[in-house]
Amino acid sequence: MKMPEHEKTTTQPKFSEAELLAGCRAGAREALEALIKQYQPAVLRVCVSMLGTREVEDLVQDIFIKILKKIQNFEGRAALFTWIYEITVNHCRDELRKRKRRRWFSLHALPQETVEQIPLEEASASEQMEAGEMRYHLRRALNQLEPKYRELVVLRDLEGLSYEEIAKARGLAEKLVKSRLYQARQILAASMKKYLEEVAHV
Repeated sequence: MKMPEHEKTTTQPKFSEAELLAGCRAGAREALEALIKQYQPAVLRVCVSMLGTREVEDLVQDIFIKILKKIQNFEGRAALFTWIYEITVNHCRDELRKRKRRRWFSLHALPQETVEQIPLEEASASEQMEAGEMRYHLRRALNQLEPKYRELVVLRDLEGLSYEEIAKARGLAEKLVKSRLYQARQILAASMKKYLEEVAHV
């Protein structure tokens, strides 16, 4: 059976992790573009979630420059995406410290846009209106978490990394990751409970 012509032209070759690494280390343009295309959405989501703003394009670009500079030293002790998350989170933490020192960032400032506004599927207008207040309060509660808690919530609950992957990426014991996530979720749950009680009272 012959493959239709349109399928021949639109089917794109997929790089294995080894091919992707080899190509990036050799400076192959296709491999570099494939790496960015594959991981840019996740890097963007992490940046937006940790910094509480959509204005992170320059930061994302800086992160990929750092990834490409360091890729020669990637030893493969963890999965490639875990290593990329580690670089991303560390870069965001550095940025948070810079903003804190310069008084450009406050954990109590409400973000205009956050990761919930980069959905995999567009929600209808009615759904957005119905859930707007809830999302607003949840974003505020997430943004008020200490960075050591917020980054774990982002990696686990928004990005779906396993406890083991998070532990490797953050250089923490898996037990500590679970403990901090539990504490973070308790803080978020208490905040949401208080909000719902206030809404019910009104």
